[in-house]
Amino acid sequence: MKNITFTVTLLVLCSALFAQKQPLDHSIYESWKIIKNPQISNDGRWTSYEVNPHKGDGWLYIYDLKNSRYDSVQRGYEAKFSADSKFLAFKIKPQEDTTRKAKLAKKKKDELPKDSLGIWVLEKDDIQKIARVKSFKLAQEGADWLAYHLEKPLKVKDTTDKKDTIPDKGDKKYKKKEKKGEGTELVIKKIIEGKSYSYKDVTDYNVSKNGDLFAFVRQTGDSIDSTRVQRFSIKEETDRLIFEREGTSKQIGIDNQGRQLAFVYSVDTAKIKNYDLGYWKEGLDQASIVIDSINQGIPAGWRVSEHRTPDFSESGERLFFGTAPEIPAQPKDTLLDEEKVKVDIWNWKDPLIQPHQLIELKKEEKRNYLAVFYPEDQKTIQLANEDIPDVRTFNKGNTDVALGYSKKPYSQEISWDDSYKDYYSINMNTGETNLLLKKKQSYASLSPGGKYLLWYEAPDSSWYVKNTSTLQEVALTKNLPYNFYYELNDMPQLPGSYGLAGWTEHDEAVLIYDKYDIWKFDPEGKEDPVKITHGNGREHETRYRYVKLDPEVEYLPNTMLLSAFNYDNKQSGYFSTKMGSRKPPEKLIMGSFQFTTIKKAKDEDRLIWQESSFKQYPDLWWGNIGFDVPIQITILDSQRAGYLWGDVQMVRWTSSDGEELDGLLYTPENLDKDKEYPMLVYFYERRSDNLNNFYHVSPSRSIINPAYCTSNGYVVFIPDIPYLVGYPGESALRSVVSGSLAMADQFSFIDKKNMGIQGQSWGGYQVAYLVTQTNLFKAAMAGAPVSNMTSAYGGIRWGSGMSRMFQYEKSQSRIGGTLWEKPLRYIENSPLFYADKVETPLLIMHNDEDGAVPWYQGIELFVALRRLHKPAWMLTYNGDKHNLTKWPNRVDLSIRMYQFFDHYLKGAPEPVWMKEGVPAVDKGKKFGYELVE
Repeated sequence: MKNITFTVTLLVLCSALFAQKQPLDHSIYESWKIIKNPQISNDGRWTSYEVNPHKGDGWLYIYDLKNSRYDSVQRGYEAKFSADSKFLAFKIKPQEDTTRKAKLAKKKKDELPKDSLGIWVLEKDDIQKIARVKSFKLAQEGADWLAYHLEKPLKVKDTTDKKDTIPDKGDKKYKKKEKKGEGTELVIKKIIEGKSYSYKDVTDYNVSKNGDLFAFVRQTGDSIDSTRVQRFSIKEETDRLIFEREGTSKQIGIDNQGRQLAFVYSVDTAKIKNYDLGYWKEGLDQASIVIDSINQGIPAGWRVSEHRTPDFSESGERLFFGTAPEIPAQPKDTLLDEEKVKVDIWNWKDPLIQPHQLIELKKEEKRNYLAVFYPEDQKTIQLANEDIPDVRTFNKGNTDVALGYSKKPYSQEISWDDSYKDYYSINMNTGETNLLLKKKQSYASLSPGGKYLLWYEAPDSSWYVKNTSTLQEVALTKNLPYNFYYELNDMPQLPGSYGLAGWTEHDEAVLIYDKYDIWKFDPEGKEDPVKITHGNGREHETRYRYVKLDPEVEYLPNTMLLSAFNYDNKQSGYFSTKMGSRKPPEKLIMGSFQFTTIKKAKDEDRLIWQESSFKQYPDLWWGNIGFDVPIQITILDSQRAGYLWGDVQMVRWTSSDGEELDGLLYTPENLDKDKEYPMLVYFYERRSDNLNNFYHVSPSRSIINPAYCTSNGYVVFIPDIPYLVGYPGESALRSVVSGSLAMADQFSFIDKKNMGIQGQSWGGYQVAYLVTQTNLFKAAMAGAPVSNMTSAYGGIRWGSGMSRMFQYEKSQSRIGGTLWEKPLRYIENSPLFYADKVETPLLIMHNDEDGAVPWYQGIELFVALRRLHKPAWMLTYNGDKHNLTKWPNRVDLSIRMYQFFDHYLKGAPEPVWMKEGVPAVDKGKKFGYELVE
């Protein structure tokens, strides 16, 4: 730990300003630093944040706002302030180099370096470190206590010469070892006073929200499968054994007040177990089993599920837990693996196709159904069942009504249509169910008090409420002269809504968004709707949205912080408004920035946030709730000081079909308008709202980086693309070609003869389509492109196991019908059928574990171009996903993609991998990066 000043950083920054700036290159990736996990203490005095390079060891920083002082700990992460703001707890990673060496030495998992725990006592400026800690927990509210769970201790090598040792058969060590649990040491620690209480063989633990009670499970080695549940009271600083039996306990849940706890328990010793529910409350010496196999409140043949942690309502009056059908004893497996039949049976009546079922298998094996136990009445109510499998409670479990929903009647349709649900009200005191809505496309929810059901009706683009008691239905938005549906929807499906802000106290009103403004509605329909963003939203092309600063609050506060975004100039910021005010929202901060990760101190009106633009790193800031005199905490923008960057501007043009469109144009730093620059065109749907996005320096997962490109002398153009259903390829052609030509006409520094295009996934498809229709572009790179819609229509999204039909009939691919209804549209929009028209050199990336677009789509296009002797290359990263996840592959793609464009658009020498290829016998040995003069 050390004090940090910015003297050295500022000297580096100043010297960099006077030195000649360099273009970004691939060597910078590993060292580029990113801010992660910013936190603010409840009293608003302290902030913590991580600064991590892409590769290597990072730092955890803490800033004292009172004294303007910085401290840091190397490799700290996942920090949490105590509720009383007296200490900061965090994990400490092992040194990356140490872990790497251990992996090279093929150390076992238990022998690899483990995390440590750091505890930073803030006022004392004192830090404690505890080695080999796998987890820690501290109370959301309450005193200065913390619990941490240790890893298994490292085994000490026995150096005794076994040859010289004659075993004594009476010796206990000679006897067969008894089975031991997987538990390790748990320590409960009072931080400021330094007191500690230690318990061995712990497998599970938890702490109440107010911090008064810790509870833990011990699976001891005294006898096989012996389980103990203990509680620890911080007021008494003593522990009590409340449950001890042979068997297994797990999943401890504690109520907010620390007066009750529950856990699941099984007496079974077999691998597959059935569970009961254990319960303890303050005043009892021992916990008891309250739900078992003969409990009348749950269906016959059902048991408590091990896959849900019991949890209490905020009031503590209800205990929620999961149930599931009892697992029958499994017969002993007597077959060898090669003697077993392994087959997937596809049946046309299946609710889900086999790949989808297999992806969902683990989730289904853990499926459980919500039930509630009333401790005072010893009453159990089953809320969910196999017909209504999903149930959601509201207002932290305090309402008397829960909302159940079921997709089961419409499961087959998810392969080609929207996801539909039936919605039910469920009386939490009786279990009685009532059907509220049938086959609804959009999401529905209850008001926090449970009085009303709220939903958006897609067929008439209106919001509705239904009183859950009287079942009276009210159309809220239907008669207003404004649209509450997404106005830019251009997919072959009904448009969704803009969402809602939430409910006011006592369910008196609900606040709903249109494109710009926030409207207040009376759920009884007696009062006229009121626009609370008076005269400032639609009138100024500004969108307002409520910012929830306290995740614990169920109802909207009287004074609301609103985010703001201007559609015309793309500025963003924050405003404030009061619920009953007739005045326009008050501007707090607004500018050409992007604001992210805003957080408020729980007990003070102080905020932290990140603020950025294309030319400004998202540094961390601190200020009060009014954003007055903000203080910049980090200065990581200094990383850009020695490098060329660029500029960005909004551009507009008229497309070939007469529509005015927006786009973004990125230009090199110190642009010389008398020179000509090559231009790269990237596209994906509509992107112009991202004018103020900052692009970190990092290797590509699939697309170009505008900052890297402008730093290396490229202009980058990103056009918006509106679509006409049935003609997605032609829609892209009209926007991209007209926009590229318009840019070349408007800006003389763009080299019209050296333009390239790049896109990934949906953008990759459009790249592949465009090169069959135009020779405007000198080079093209398509990532994960669909090349043949006729085969892709019947394909599988292997990541989810879903059929791809819905994408073409209802979603992004925008055909708007089945293959047999509109075969020509599938063919006309498929690049493969026009492969002979391609004259543009094409680089394809398609990976063999792509879970979104089947790998064979890239193969179909490549082999066609190869057959036609067209210049084409395909990169297939083994074992990698739709967008690259593995660091070496990302760096490799970045090198090859920019080598490809540099060769065709800048006249750079061709690399070996392009000119000669890399044979399979050289795979992993030679990479072909070398340039051939």
